[in-house]
Amino acid sequence: MKLKHAFFTFLCLGLFLINVEVQANEIDSRFFIELHEQEDIDLDIQTATELALPILWQRVVPSKDLEKANTLPAATSLLLKFKTVKYGVKMEFNPNQVRSYLSRYNITMIPVQPHFNLSVFAIGISDSDEALSLDLLNYSHNISDELGFRLGPRGKKLQVIFAPVIDVYGETMVHADVQGAFTPDLLSQTDVKSEGFASIQTQDFLKQILLEIRDGYHESENVLGEASSYTLVTIESEFSLSTQVMMEQALSKHPAVLSVVPVLLQKVRRQYRIQLRDGHDEWIGAWFAQYGLTASQQPAGGVDDWLVQ
Repeated sequence: MKLKHAFFTFLCLGLFLINVEVQANEIDSRFFIELHEQEDIDLDIQTATELALPILWQRVVPSKDLEKANTLPAATSLLLKFKTVKYGVKMEFNPNQVRSYLSRYNITMIPVQPHFNLSVFAIGISDSDEALSLDLLNYSHNISDELGFRLGPRGKKLQVIFAPVIDVYGETMVHADVQGAFTPDLLSQTDVKSEGFASIQTQDFLKQILLEIRDGYHESENVLGEASSYTLVTIESEFSLSTQVMMEQALSKHPAVLSVVPVLLQKVRRQYRIQLRDGHDEWIGAWFAQYGLTASQQPAGGVDDWLVQ
């Protein structure tokens, strides 16, 4: 009898600890702010609120409304807890009060803290792509608290690949191939003109991408899902720009295709990385035949999966 009672007690304790851990993981860290003492500034509740709100707005307000939010009066009623500590103050804001306060001024709040399982790759961008990829991932962690998102293995998958492409005018661009659980129309641009400072440029580009996805984040989104594979297609044929664009658009609308990413764009040679929905690309030969082209599947291990002529 005692053994059964001990087992029941142990089981209840285990369930309690699991529940505490789950609740801890669900804490929205955006609403917790610490301020350190500053010379000639008395961190009373009013002054601390005035200093803390711009930090909070940066985390919870979409970029388009941030300037407006920064003009709002500092309301101490938004505070849930205010505690003086050895080095300054700790503050916790009430999410419901913050949401209502912003709504009063017609400003929306990012409803939940975005949580991403982020991977970043640079391909052909610098002399050491591996080091640059790691630097970009570290940079993302460094700005995550400031911008109000979390990074971790339990987050929604988000992959960003930076690679150089050459446009139809011969200019080198930095292209961002972005995949993950979000609507693709959140991004204002996926190509920027290459300006030589690879580290700084890709950092700025990555921050822009993370902000735009954060601003449109919603807990129930899972639009793109997971791609099972890619196929690399090279087209060796001269087309007018309008014909080329029409073909790209038609290809991207094929039911087996999730995305079409240009890797190389030249007058007589174009290369595309095609993200497949189910991993099968047998249809490619027949599809290009509609345009009077011959698509040949290339041997495994080659540069291309398909060569179209």
